[in-house]
Amino acid sequence: MNSNVNLLVLDQSASNTAYAEGSSNPIIEENMSFINQLFESYPQSLKAVDQSGSSLEAYQEVVVRENESKLNLDRIIRKHPTSEKILLLSDFQKSAIDENISIFSDSSRGFIFMPPYQQKPNNVWVDSLWVEQTDDGAGNEQLKLQISAIDDVDDVNIALENDEQLIGTQQIVLNDGGQKSVSFPIKRFSSDMSSSFRINLEAGDLDFDNTFYFSLPERSKLKILLLSKNNTNSLLSAVYENKEMFDFRKESLNNFAFQDLDEYDLVLVELGDQLNNFAAGALKTYAASGNNLVVIPTSNFDQYSFLEDLGFSNVSNISQANNKTVKLQSPDLQNPFFRNVFNNMNEDISMPEAVMYLKWESGQKILSFINGYPYLGLTGVNDNIFVFASPFDQDYTNFTQHGIFLPVFYKIAFSGKKENQAQYFFLNQDVIELSKADIPEGTVVKLQQGEQELVPDQRISGNEMRLILPQEDLKSGFYTIINTKTEENLGVLALNIPKKESETGYYTTSELQSLFQDQENVVVLDEYDFSSIKDYIDETKNGFPLWKYFLVLALLSLLAEVLIIRLLK
Repeated sequence: MNSNVNLLVLDQSASNTAYAEGSSNPIIEENMSFINQLFESYPQSLKAVDQSGSSLEAYQEVVVRENESKLNLDRIIRKHPTSEKILLLSDFQKSAIDENISIFSDSSRGFIFMPPYQQKPNNVWVDSLWVEQTDDGAGNEQLKLQISAIDDVDDVNIALENDEQLIGTQQIVLNDGGQKSVSFPIKRFSSDMSSSFRINLEAGDLDFDNTFYFSLPERSKLKILLLSKNNTNSLLSAVYENKEMFDFRKESLNNFAFQDLDEYDLVLVELGDQLNNFAAGALKTYAASGNNLVVIPTSNFDQYSFLEDLGFSNVSNISQANNKTVKLQSPDLQNPFFRNVFNNMNEDISMPEAVMYLKWESGQKILSFINGYPYLGLTGVNDNIFVFASPFDQDYTNFTQHGIFLPVFYKIAFSGKKENQAQYFFLNQDVIELSKADIPEGTVVKLQQGEQELVPDQRISGNEMRLILPQEDLKSGFYTIINTKTEENLGVLALNIPKKESETGYYTTSELQSLFQDQENVVVLDEYDFSSIKDYIDETKNGFPLWKYFLVLALLSLLAEVLIIRLLK
């Protein structure tokens, strides 16, 4: 195909901010420099467009489209149907080629590639991130990261920052598929810790996605209610005495306004022989909604049908004349309930004892007597209803004085709170859904990053905020969510480069030459520099200079004729 290059296409995806081999500038800047030089050399014959198909002018400030990883050549060609030969300026991610392979097979149009990589670059990125509660009583949590790479990496340096302050570092090796999980301890209840976090990576050949942004919602206090007949229990009050973490309240079982149950994250009930129908119905409704409910029998317990309605079958009393105690089995540390609870526990630890007061036949056994009967049972569609087999009085158990008492009740409390997930989003997400308590009706929010402010399309209902992002204006990083009327800070939105941009590999020069070796309409240049483009354009624009060879051939023919005539004479 001898037509001239007449359309330049600039790939603006985020991966093009990485550096080409041997270059001191990002690929996108190098490619824009090539466009500027081509406009100077061929001002009348070339047109340049970005990856959306919009025109580019010489020396125009180049914009990186972090939200758009897809290069749609079909859309560009439909906008510019007269383009006969296209020079694609890209980092040649495999997706950019593979998703347009049918376009390249059209022999009526030519394509010129100039790949920046002779060797395959490796990339490392944060694949996913979540938080696990340690239930140690101090408000500590574990931040879990899944780190991935295209190929094996010897050294990956990981730094965790909170509000630009370094709070942790690690170094890992990635092999066997290029994936590994790592953990950082964090304390989200700390008053001097903001909700804005970032992970910085140092590894691999590319750095365009080495920063990952996320936020941790403000950790609200757990609201815990203890209902008992005499309203004097001090054991459980001591468990939840940390006022930074818990809002603990004791109420009389006989006088509580049960319509307020839904305000609490956990309800503890010390239950004896009195429970009216209204209270029983309210507690069952509360538990059926997925809220955590703990039933602790007292020495006069007789509410067997209530426990059966909650999901424990064949509940009955075990009659013992002398209240003989039975030792508990060591916890099964493989049970998900005990994850992050007894990380350093010795399996030979001396366990507490308790009287076998109640028994039942269904549900999970969180703690058991050595004879197999349950001591702490669990049931409910959300694993949210707990019952103990004996009263907490000293005549019935020493469980309340044992070292496992506190962590078990912390685990019960935190297992019902679902706000421990890190929040992060990607720039190619059209809709962002957030939960924020106490949003006034009629609130309109704006997003602010530095001097940039924008008001997205939005829908706010109750505690739910739904934002429709204006894709063309956003970039990775933190955006503060602000009430436009009061200028109140409502939270942080953390946006990241689309994961697909990180996951895909790259074609090298030799791989592209091999892939298109049978297609005459696709030319892959050997070198990544301006002279390679210019030489190719000049060659196709002016035609191959055959006249020189014809002149030499004519002179050689004339010389041969003279020699032949002389020889014949």
